[in-house]
Amino acid sequence: MENEPNTPEPEQENQVPEEENSAEQPGWFQDFVDHYDVDKPQQGEMLKGTILDIQDSSIVLDVGFKRDAIIPGQDIERVDPEIKDNLSIGDEIFVSVIRTPMGDDDLLVSLQRGLTYKTWIKADELAQSNEQVELEVVDQNRGGLLVAFENLRGFIPNSHIPAIRRGTSTQLAGEIKSEMIGKRLPVKVIEVDQKENRLVFSARVVQKGQRLKRLNEIEIDSVVKSRVVNIVEFGVFVDLDGVDGLVHKSEIDWERIPHPSKIFKVGDEIEVKVIGIDKEKERVSLSRKILLPNPWLKHVEKFQVGDLVEGVVVSVLDFGAFIELTEGLQGLVHVSEIGYANAEDPKAVVKKGDPVLVKIMSIDLDRERISLSMRRVPISEQMEWIMNLEDASEAILLDGEEAIPDEEIVTEGSEHSMPSDVDVEEMEEISSGEDPGEDQASQDDSVEDLATPEISESPE
Repeated sequence: MENEPNTPEPEQENQVPEEENSAEQPGWFQDFVDHYDVDKPQQGEMLKGTILDIQDSSIVLDVGFKRDAIIPGQDIERVDPEIKDNLSIGDEIFVSVIRTPMGDDDLLVSLQRGLTYKTWIKADELAQSNEQVELEVVDQNRGGLLVAFENLRGFIPNSHIPAIRRGTSTQLAGEIKSEMIGKRLPVKVIEVDQKENRLVFSARVVQKGQRLKRLNEIEIDSVVKSRVVNIVEFGVFVDLDGVDGLVHKSEIDWERIPHPSKIFKVGDEIEVKVIGIDKEKERVSLSRKILLPNPWLKHVEKFQVGDLVEGVVVSVLDFGAFIELTEGLQGLVHVSEIGYANAEDPKAVVKKGDPVLVKIMSIDLDRERISLSMRRVPISEQMEWIMNLEDASEAILLDGEEAIPDEEIVTEGSEHSMPSDVDVEEMEEISSGEDPGEDQASQDDSVEDLATPEISESPE
């Protein structure tokens, strides 16, 4: 086995030299390879090409395939004339494949779609860079404004329109948006979604820096002039040079008002005082009534600590009763001061509408509070007040009626008594034609006889 000679490997039969094999390829195959687009562009695919020729009816592009791309005349007509006139040979542009070419079909592409694609790219770049642009308002709808962004339409929601404040009615918002059509607004891109065809802008975001700067300038307790920009049920919104401020309904006037529109209208200029600032929420709280004379102070000037004052119960709560001393001025009688004996339930002692006599215990001008007491009113004063109150009640009952002297009152059951339901005319008929004056005279005499005791003369 060791001396076994090496057996040479048999030569492969029909082996053709590489050069000879290559030379024998048929010519039609090579021509097919040279002219076949291995990667056929698909419909809707975006291509970047270089302009080779510009005609009125077509534009020819080199898009890197075996065949050139053609922009047909129908698509060119859809392009903005200004953009079309600025095209020149050698320019690089984006186009979209209109259809996938088959065989010798032309590769038709759309410049209009390519421009739209380019605009979406630009919008995305603006969103990434947070860059500001100025766009024209072209239309409005219920939800906001439509703006022109090159060959696209962008949308600005109502909440991102600075002129539309919180609480603005639908009607007023529509009027504001109508006035803005044709004007240009500085905006920033806040949403780009080409698949959903959503391009959203914000005008409010642009002013955020300006608003923060203005908020830093506003100081608590400062008095500023403002203009009413919106009126809602809970108050009025005013413009503080680019920042919205709210005058709550409770801060409009010392007196209660049914609705702010009873006092203000949009455009009114008012002076307000800053009472609160929330920089994070960009809110400024304002007060108008604090700059007006306080009627409470005017009313309370009439009273002093220790005075005994008559008032009316306006409400009764578990902790006491509120007493109105005069219109616009109330005080509190604490439950511990409500009666001479300890009362756990104020409602068992007084009720709404009851007149009461109270003693002023303290007056707090800063907090606008008056403390009252019923049990600290001396009993003698309380009794005298009650008697006067009863006398006043009797006088009220007789008010408007002629008082009848005691001597003219006829006792019930006497022969001269007259039923209350008998009419005067009926009495005249009963007199049977006799002079009613004589009957009345005799009747008066009889009454006088009954009312006045007969006095006998003393013997001399």
